[in-house]
Amino acid sequence: MKKINAFLILVLAGASAVAAQQPPTIVESSPRFWQTSVSPSLKQISVVFDQRMREGFSSWLGRSSVLPESEFASNNSADGQTFALSVSLQPGKVYVFALNEKNIPGVGFQNQRGFSAAPYYLVFQTSGNSAPDDTPPRVISTLPSNDTQQVDPTKLTSVSVTFDKPMSPAKHGMQITEDKKPVDLSKAKFQYSADGRSFSVAYQFKPSSTYEFELNSTQNIGFASAQRIPLWPVRFAFTTGQPQ
Repeated sequence: MKKINAFLILVLAGASAVAAQQPPTIVESSPRFWQTSVSPSLKQISVVFDQRMREGFSSWLGRSSVLPESEFASNNSADGQTFALSVSLQPGKVYVFALNEKNIPGVGFQNQRGFSAAPYYLVFQTSGNSAPDDTPPRVISTLPSNDTQQVDPTKLTSVSVTFDKPMSPAKHGMQITEDKKPVDLSKAKFQYSADGRSFSVAYQFKPSSTYEFELNSTQNIGFASAQRIPLWPVRFAFTTGQPQ
């Protein structure tokens, strides 16, 4: 029995050592990412990492933040994996905590070896009636529409999304996979309509391929209203056929 216990200790120690050499990731949060109907009486939010973190290093704020009242002083758990923050919430509000948004090595949330966590966006909405400016935007339509089959790739030069309200035109939060492989959109040309309600991005689509789209995610909230309220994540897909 002693040998088995010793072996388990060695295995766990080895796993911890491997984890410490990798950037930390968030495995749990309160409220949950993109949770709605959060009680305004909640007095504390928290995030839990997959490994022990460096004490005293955190970053809850960023340029995309939409914040409640708080002193922004983190409380750390004894195991070094949980960070908590006292807050004062209001009803009918969307809050955005832009964790490590600056994405600077060695700054903000980091493990004990100095590996920083990637940017995360803890977005949630409290229960209660929301003013129009506090309401998240919605997708009205996409072109091509969801689950369209046999789209002619020679006639499709861009994909577009229409929203129910004006959006911030500076950036977007679209991710695309082409037959399950991520597409690099870092240099793709995109534009918003003059009223800010329609977005389009140019791309050279291939024949007989499946395209899946994700608008916003835990690590990308580029789609946000002119009042900086993020779009809740949306997915759609279509397939191309042979040129006609």
